[in-house]
Amino acid sequence: MMNVKAVRLATRTRNTVAVAAVVLLDVLTSASSDAADNKTSAATGAIVLPAEVVAYQAVLLTAKVAGYLRKITVDKGDRVKAGEVIAELEVPELLADQIRDRAQVDVARRVYDRMQNAAKTAPDLVTPDNLNTARGQFEVAQGELNRVQALLGYARVTAPFSGTVTARYVDPGAFIPVPSQSAQQSAAIVSLMDFSHVRIQIWVPEADAQRVKPGCKAILTGSALPGQTFAATITRVSYALERNAHTMLAEIEMKNPGETLRPGMYLSVTLDPDSEAPGS
Repeated sequence: MMNVKAVRLATRTRNTVAVAAVVLLDVLTSASSDAADNKTSAATGAIVLPAEVVAYQAVLLTAKVAGYLRKITVDKGDRVKAGEVIAELEVPELLADQIRDRAQVDVARRVYDRMQNAAKTAPDLVTPDNLNTARGQFEVAQGELNRVQALLGYARVTAPFSGTVTARYVDPGAFIPVPSQSAQQSAAIVSLMDFSHVRIQIWVPEADAQRVKPGCKAILTGSALPGQTFAATITRVSYALERNAHTMLAEIEMKNPGETLRPGMYLSVTLDPDSEAPGS
């Protein structure tokens, strides 16, 4: 009788263990499925990132020659067109060099003309070497004059593109040095920006870098522009990640009607990597 009870108890225990194993397997399978679903959902959906507005073109205007500022025609907020004169410098040394070089060109031209005439009327008195030397001296003198005139041309600072003057650093009478690579700001005359078009720069985290590609749709909003939204698409990405921050630069290039978006403004960008623009 005891053996029968022992057999029944062992059977009941084995059945309980089997049921528990099945339940545990179901739990593990469900957890694994949930983890897979979470992983999939993390790789889909919109991405919201901060962004910054950058001028389409921006330049710090300096002079190629050193001199004193004689005239400046613009101030902060002024609009200028490409080629418009912004400032003029006085460079007395170059003006003196120009007078000297013009005289040397005149002398060299007269000598060369006389040598040519002599070679035609009395070829035995003028050797080809003498004629070539006179021509070379004339060309050297003309080259020096051309160089000085080119440098004087740099004394007139003009706008390289149409845009807005965003800063003015000097007044008439100031000495304008030739800028060095390490001290551009100290030689600056004005800052010029063109933001009729703008670049929206977005730093994408490493986890989302694979998903963000040219053609991704984007919606732009900003706290400084309540109630306004701007639809755009990603124009280009750098593909390489910035080494220290491990972020990838993505850029939107877009028109800026009314110059509503200002350089330096911060925006919030909602990207939809799963819905690229047609033709991208």
